[in-house]
Amino acid sequence: MVKRKMENLLARELKERFDESLPSKFDRVYVSKRPFQVPRLRKQWHETYGRPLSVSTSLIPPLQPEIDMILCKGDTMIAVELKYFKRRGGGLNHSFYEGIGQALALLRWGFDHVALWQLFEETITPQELWFYGGWTWAFLHGKPENGGLDLPLEFTFMLIVKGKNGHDFRPIQPRFERGSHARGVRLDVQLPLYSPRFHFSVSHPNPLIVCPEVQKLRKMLVEWLKSQEA
Repeated sequence: MVKRKMENLLARELKERFDESLPSKFDRVYVSKRPFQVPRLRKQWHETYGRPLSVSTSLIPPLQPEIDMILCKGDTMIAVELKYFKRRGGGLNHSFYEGIGQALALLRWGFDHVALWQLFEETITPQELWFYGGWTWAFLHGKPENGGLDLPLEFTFMLIVKGKNGHDFRPIQPRFERGSHARGVRLDVQLPLYSPRFHFSVSHPNPLIVCPEVQKLRKMLVEWLKSQEA
């Protein structure tokens, strides 16, 4: 299956799991939203900012091609960029930073939080899982003196396990072992994201939310999601 189609399929499955979970973790979950395909929204965008690539004294923000997931709880909105990792031949042939650019672009829409979720098929080894997930975490949240950028993005990497009724989504929690006999990192498989006992938390707010232009984009997005067009 083409990688992008698989990511869309997994987004729909995640939405179904969240919709079925009790108590509900979110009031509304949207998947695979393409603002640029909505004529009314595109027209409003052009009326506000002008045409793309036109000569202007100000930069025109691009319409996001696709937003994988939008999780809504009250007035809080979380955008999620999904990236699917699977074996190609004998191993993984992916960049650990896949999806970071798309996630950063979502900050301009005025979401309260933006998350990058890496989804690994169950054949991935613990070593591979830690290499990709660990490097991404260190790059996103590490301090500059340690080689990180300390970016305002939520990040989770997880195993997806195929079952009779679709996939199960299990977040990975690294445990750094200490002591004289400790040997690095232990990767604990957690309860599914949609489990009533899984504590869903966010801790990296969007710093662009104070920008007037970003507030305008958020208002445009909220109105669109509330309309029948979304």
